[in-house]
Amino acid sequence: MQAYMWWWILAAVLVGVELTSGTFYLLVYGLAAAVAGLAAWLGAGMVVQLLTAGVIAVLGTLALRHWKRSTDHPESTVQVMDIGQSVQVESWQNGRGQVKYRGALWDAEADSAEVDSARPLVIRAVKGNTLVLGN
Repeated sequence: MQAYMWWWILAAVLVGVELTSGTFYLLVYGLAAAVAGLAAWLGAGMVVQLLTAGVIAVLGTLALRHWKRSTDHPESTVQVMDIGQSVQVESWQNGRGQVKYRGALWDAEADSAEVDSARPLVIRAVKGNTLVLGN
């Protein structure tokens, strides 16, 4: 079997596994393998193929890390819009629990020890996928 076929098989496997993980890194590596396969198909030597795959993988990884850092904002617009909204308590115990908000169950925590879950609770902050609630 030709080298380009091995590269394209590797690319297909990486992209297939990516579909189950959702991290985008394997997608970049699959793209790198596909381009290395293209280089092999065009007659490039093994060193050029490996360098091609390596360079694309490194550049893609750096681009994904940069993109992830630029989209990781603790106070995104959606989270700011959530602050001040009332929520429906589904279960609550010792300052932690689950609340119904926007049609889904969310993890929640109290912003202070004085939070009374029997009264309506209001979103005070959002930490990742946890709502910080107060009275």
